[in-house]
Amino acid sequence: MNDILNAIVLAGGEPIKIGGCVRDKILKKESKDIDIEVYGLPIDKLCAVLTKFGKVGVVGKKFGVIKLSTENDEYDFSLPRTDNKIGRGHKEFEVAVNHELTPLEAAKRRDFTINAIGQKLDGSLLDPYNGLEDLTNRILRATSAHFAEDPLRVLRGFQFCARFNLVAELNTLDQCKSLVNEYDTLDKERIWGEFEK
Repeated sequence: MNDILNAIVLAGGEPIKIGGCVRDKILKKESKDIDIEVYGLPIDKLCAVLTKFGKVGVVGKKFGVIKLSTENDEYDFSLPRTDNKIGRGHKEFEVAVNHELTPLEAAKRRDFTINAIGQKLDGSLLDPYNGLEDLTNRILRATSAHFAEDPLRVLRGFQFCARFNLVAELNTLDQCKSLVNEYDTLDKERIWGEFEK
């Protein structure tokens, strides 16, 4: 993995581990998924770097998501993006991929503070929403009012509370309640996936 990350840096990008893999490392839990958000490189240049290490699949160009399959592992790379709700439900978003966003700007779209923590190559943490403090205090907190745009986040919140022994703070609970009329937009498979976790 270090060779891949160093190659991204040499090409002018800044790879940052983000989300669940950082959260799980802090909690001393094993993480299955390693998500890397890459700043400073457009998608075509990032793909050119990654093809040197394995099979590259752009699984969501609209979302700026790239999968790299090597002999031993599979990694997810993404470009920073912004999401704007344009309709009802979990899928009704206008997505704008922008490799020039800052990590702080990109973190605004994250669901919970504990999932908005990033880790640079030197090991230092980017924690724009005080997710580390919330993890320490076992609090589940939405990053912003944008939380209430996606009904799937309610179920994600339930499973995080159950898995990590967290308590949702009141504003987050209020935002969850505000999404009750959008629950019917979720696919049964997505609902079951969160309950299964």
